[in-house]
Amino acid sequence: MSAICGVVGPAAAGRVERMLAAVDYRGDRSDVVSGRGATLGFRGWAGRPGKAQGVHTSEEGTLVAVAGTLAPPAADPCVELDGRIRSADWAGLDGAFAAARWDGVELTLLRDPFGVRPLYWAQVGDTLWFASELKQLAQVPELAWDVALETIHAWLTFSFVPGATTPIRGVNRLLPGARLRFRDGRVEIDRWFELREDVSSMLADQEHAVRAVRTTAKAAVARRLNGEAEVGVFLSGGLDSSAVAAWLHKLGQPVHALSLDFGDASVEREQAAAVASAWGIRHTWVPADGARVGASLDALVWLLDLPFGDAVTGPQLLLARAARDLGVRAVFNGEGGDQLFGGWTSKPMVAAALYGADEGDEEEEYLRSYHRFYGMEDELYTPALAEAVGGRLRRRELLRPYLGDDKTSFYLNRVRLADLSLKGCQNILPRAERITNGVGLDMRVPLFDRELAELSFRIPPSLKLHGACEKYVLKLAVQGRLPDDVVWRRKFGMSVPVTDWIFGPRGGSGRGPLYDRVADALSAESAGRRGWFRPEYLQRLLRGEEAAGETRRRRLGEKVWALTMLELWARRFLDQGRP
Repeated sequence: MSAICGVVGPAAAGRVERMLAAVDYRGDRSDVVSGRGATLGFRGWAGRPGKAQGVHTSEEGTLVAVAGTLAPPAADPCVELDGRIRSADWAGLDGAFAAARWDGVELTLLRDPFGVRPLYWAQVGDTLWFASELKQLAQVPELAWDVALETIHAWLTFSFVPGATTPIRGVNRLLPGARLRFRDGRVEIDRWFELREDVSSMLADQEHAVRAVRTTAKAAVARRLNGEAEVGVFLSGGLDSSAVAAWLHKLGQPVHALSLDFGDASVEREQAAAVASAWGIRHTWVPADGARVGASLDALVWLLDLPFGDAVTGPQLLLARAARDLGVRAVFNGEGGDQLFGGWTSKPMVAAALYGADEGDEEEEYLRSYHRFYGMEDELYTPALAEAVGGRLRRRELLRPYLGDDKTSFYLNRVRLADLSLKGCQNILPRAERITNGVGLDMRVPLFDRELAELSFRIPPSLKLHGACEKYVLKLAVQGRLPDDVVWRRKFGMSVPVTDWIFGPRGGSGRGPLYDRVADALSAESAGRRGWFRPEYLQRLLRGEEAAGETRRRRLGEKVWALTMLELWARRFLDQGRP
C-alpha cells in the first residue's frame, strides 16, 4: 500500500515527485526530502497503523524511507530499520518491507526476507536511482528504456521474471533478503537473510514437530495483526488458506472470507463453504468469468508492472476489488504452504532424482515443471530472437544456487529452496502484492514467515513428503481443526478455466469471451511487429491445436494467456514509450 523511490547524485527538480505520481494508487499522500546529495520519496495512505507516514529524518540528518510493515508491527518502521541498518542487527527481522537509508555518505537499500515488497535500482554513471516499481524508473530520462531479450528468454520458461534482472536493460531487482550499499559510485550487494537447512533430531519426533508447526504458524498469523476491526482472507478451500482462516478465528480476529466463484468450473467450492461454516466466518463469493477478466486486462497489466503469465492474476484482481468494496483494508492469504512444506512439484522432482538416467535431469525436470515454453524454442522463437538470447544454459544457472547447493544435504530441501526462491519470492508474492496494493489493500502472507520458514528447514524431509503425501506435517498440525476433506484431499490448485474463456467449452463454438483479445495480441501482424515469435506457431495456438503429447486441455489456454500477457505488457511498457 506504499512506495518509495529516490536518487543519490544530481537530479533535475521534480524528478522524484514524478516517480511518486506514477504510483498514485499506492497512497493518498507523498513526501519528498532532500539532503546532502540525495533525495528520498515516499507515498502511502494516511492513518494506517504500523506504516511509515513519510520520509524520516534522524537527529543526525540521516534520511530513511520505508514501504510496508514489520512483523510484528513497529510504531515507526523507519526508526526501527534505521537502527537495524546502522548496527547491522538482523536478528529476528521480519515483515513485508523495502527500505532506503542515506546517511550522507552511503545509501543502503534493504528488502524483506521473502521479497513481499518490490525494490528496483539502476545506476547511471555515479548516480543511483531506486524505486518500488518499474514504472517509477521509467520517469528517469537518463535511463535507456531498451528491452533485455535474455530476460524475455528466461520469462518464456517460467512465465515470470526470474533472477535479479528485469525486462528493461540496466534496471535491476534487489532480491529478497538482500542489502545493497552504494558509496563513491560503487554498488555492493550481500545477503542479510538466507534460509539454511539445519535438520533437528528433536523434530524427527512427529508429535514434537506437529506441535512446533501449529504453535509457530499461529504465532506467524498473530504477528501480522495490528488491531484491525476486521480482516479479509482469500479462501480457496485448499489446505493453506483454510488453515490461515482457522488460525485467525482462533486468535479472536473477526474475519471476512472471500472466495472465487468460477461457476460450473469451480473446484473447491464445497470445501471453502465448509471451512467458513465450521468457524462461523462471514463468507462472500466473488464471480469470476472471462468477460469480467477481459474487462480488467488493461488495468491488470498496468498494476502488475512486470509481465506475469499465470492466469490466476485476472481472478485475483476481481477478488481484491471485491474485498476493497466490502470495506476491508487488510487481507490474508495462504500462499507459502507448498514452498515450505513439500507440496506441488515435490513428487515429480524426487522421482527425477531417483530414476533420472543422466546428470542434469533434475534441472531439466524442474524447468519443464512450469509447463510453458521450455524446449519449444525452435517452434516459437524467430531466428532473430534465438540468435539474440543464445542457448539454454542461462536458465539452468538460475537453478544452481538452490538445486546445486552443496550446503543442503537433502534433495527435497533443495527443491524447496528453488520453489521458495523462484516460484514463491519472484512470482507468487510480487504478483499478489501488486494486485492488492494496487487497489489499496494491505496483503498479509503469514506462511511466508521467517520463523516458520526456518522451522520448516529444521524438520526432516520425511515429515514433509511422507510417502506420496505432500505437506504431511502441516496436515497433521490442522487435523481435527479443519474438515477432513480439506486436510487430506489431494491438491487441485486454483484451476482457472482460462481455456474455456478463450476457446469456449469443449465441443462449443471455439470462441470464448477472451478470444478476440488474445487473437489481436497474437495475430500475425502483431507477431511481425514484435519480431520475437514465429507467426505460424501463434496461429496454431489460436486454432486450438494442442502440442503433441499434451493430454491436458488447460495447458493450451495457459500458454495462450501467458503470451497474451507478455504482448500486452510490451505494448504498454515498450511500444507506448515510457509508461
